[in-house]
Amino acid sequence: MRGLRGVETVARDVRSNGALARIIGAYASFQISEFGIWIVLLVYAYRRGGPTGTTLVVLAQLVPAMVFAPYAGLLADRFSAAHVLLAGYLVQVVGLGAIAATVANGGPAAVVYALAALSTLGIDLVRPSQAAMLPGIARTPGELTTANVLTAWAEGAASLLGPAIAGIALGLGGVAPAVSVAATASFLSALLVVHGVAGAHAVPIAGAPDRKPTVLTGLRVAMGSPAVRVLVAFNGFYYVLVGALDVLCVVLAVSVLHIGSGAAGYLDAAIGGGATAAGLVTVLVPGRPRLAPLLAGALLVALGALALVGALPGVAVAVVLLAIVGLAGTVFVTMARTLLQRAAPPDAIATSFAVVETVMSVGLALGALLVRAGVAAVGLRAALFGPVVVGVLFVAIAWRWLRAVDSAANVPQVEIRLLRSIPIFASLPAPAIEGVARRLEPVTVSSGTAVVKEGEPGDNYYAIADGTLAVSRGGTVLRMLGRGTGFGEVALLSRARRTATVTATTDSHLFALRGDAFVEMLTGHARADEAVHRLVASYADPDLAVLDTGEDA
Repeated sequence: MRGLRGVETVARDVRSNGALARIIGAYASFQISEFGIWIVLLVYAYRRGGPTGTTLVVLAQLVPAMVFAPYAGLLADRFSAAHVLLAGYLVQVVGLGAIAATVANGGPAAVVYALAALSTLGIDLVRPSQAAMLPGIARTPGELTTANVLTAWAEGAASLLGPAIAGIALGLGGVAPAVSVAATASFLSALLVVHGVAGAHAVPIAGAPDRKPTVLTGLRVAMGSPAVRVLVAFNGFYYVLVGALDVLCVVLAVSVLHIGSGAAGYLDAAIGGGATAAGLVTVLVPGRPRLAPLLAGALLVALGALALVGALPGVAVAVVLLAIVGLAGTVFVTMARTLLQRAAPPDAIATSFAVVETVMSVGLALGALLVRAGVAAVGLRAALFGPVVVGVLFVAIAWRWLRAVDSAANVPQVEIRLLRSIPIFASLPAPAIEGVARRLEPVTVSSGTAVVKEGEPGDNYYAIADGTLAVSRGGTVLRMLGRGTGFGEVALLSRARRTATVTATTDSHLFALRGDAFVEMLTGHARADEAVHRLVASYADPDLAVLDTGEDA
């Protein structure tokens, strides 16, 4: 029953928040492109330069990612995450389009490798900016968790569909058409993002975090958090494992299962199939307050299944066990992403994810190197069993810190992003705005409900997370309010009765801030006090006292 409730929660959030659905759809299309182009470029490089060529194209994609990822996080934290996300998709479209043209015209391999590095820079922009953008699209903390679940589903499905589509395109048309297919998928992502940020739930940030725009500052903010350090360590260990899987699939197919090197693709597809099936587990996430047990358990299950692949003979057994590895891995990624979003400093979400992106690139390369060395030194079975021993020790040592992170990971990212979009809160420093966000209380009202009435005492300030509300005085509508705006400050500042009635014209989600907390916030921060008094003064301007639907973001 709990699983069914999880499915209902995810389906409801997707239906009611079209912008969220489009952004996740864009990410799914991007992931299909990313998984597919990796295979296509490896095939191209092997045909042109053998093992040396494949090494060069891998380095061309991973090295720039290691270097550029922190800058990608800085851009997404300092500027519009939506614009950075769109830029990432467009850079990938340009890079892949140029690769397709170069290959089709018989251009040199060195140019293709350089363009592969360019497209990787676009990839680096995507994940951190999406992580920073989602709290600004989600209307509630539950929707943010749903977004992470859907992201995991997208990655799992893409890990299966991307290589399959790439294989079909390679077989039917060759490298250039296959790259063109990947470029088309990235272009679709860009279109969905443009449409998504133009939707009703996309809110610009009215103010920027109060820190200098340098990479080192951003890294200090992110890595200064013990929670981020712990989660980066777990992600690093996991991606070393992932980096070993591609090599292990080939070794398994040739040396253990004796089914030929070509069958390595089927073993890899089994991992993708398991990742897709992980949705049956991750639907439980929105209702779970604690994620550490699932995160650590998923990592250990993946390691155990991998060890059993070498111990138990048979192709069917290997396929099932690798599917379990894929399922457990996707559960791990979902828990890690959600926990990092809950625990990261509010003004360094993208930078924290960019650090994970760098660790991912390093881990993938290190995993491939370690498994090669391990198989050569001690054989496949020992090489598969070794990570289990190391993983159990790692989890045992780090469990206390992971559990502490999980217990404290309740940073209200959705509420913080909403407050940042409202001018009177935008100038608050990070600790202050987080303090205000923690004191917000969710309020849901149905269409036609008067939230406040003219003449009654003022008690709360209301920030609008979703919906449209009409401000009226004496029965005359003065203005319309939507997401990223608020009301109630006049009565709280003047300690008088409400000067207008605010009525929901659609079903709406609000956050209420008690009057004493609102006044306390203004008292402690002169810039916020100035902003709210300027806003109140604008209400006296006759030019503004008209019906205005333009504020409905």
